[in-house]
Amino acid sequence: MLNLVFIIGLVIFALSSVYFYVTETKKGFNPAFLVSFITLISYVLMWQGDLTAVTDAGASIYWSRWLFYGGSCTLLMVEIAQLKAIDGKRLVQLLYLTAIVMFTGFLAARDITAVRWIHFIISSVAYVLLVINLMAVKTAESGWVNNYITFGWTVFPIVFALAPTGVGLIGTGVANLLYLLLDIYTKIIFNVQLSRTS
Repeated sequence: MLNLVFIIGLVIFALSSVYFYVTETKKGFNPAFLVSFITLISYVLMWQGDLTAVTDAGASIYWSRWLFYGGSCTLLMVEIAQLKAIDGKRLVQLLYLTAIVMFTGFLAARDITAVRWIHFIISSVAYVLLVINLMAVKTAESGWVNNYITFGWTVFPIVFALAPTGVGLIGTGVANLLYLLLDIYTKIIFNVQLSRTS
């Protein structure tokens, strides 16, 4: 099942990369394409299976996902900031909070000892600060963007905590299927919606 999830992700993000390259190229800088392409490379690496950790229970953890989230989610934050007309110091703050969330998420996924919970807590605190700062900025587009953050991004740490990276209530296959669905929602559906509002 796991390889199938990665192959499906690989195909979906290959197609979305082509779609965003063709439809968004006229705009110059094309974060939608870059987000899809970075995610495509992430799925190729996970399918290849080299960059993994194994828990004591024998579950594989695909920690490279979080390194690629560092790139794709930073680009998504740039898009969100542009939509909400956030710039200057507040934008810098959002970008470094995004980087902290993803890097400590990577450290938590990579570490199979109890220390991972320290990284997870740091990541979660940075995420809460990120959301508070985003929600504080009110614009005409705030409704759907805030819902996107609340119902999209917030599910990632919940899956992380339930998966083998956390308490192990769900298996690797189910966790990676959930991550795929979340990736589609937060990276493809978001950018399609964004292109409709631009």
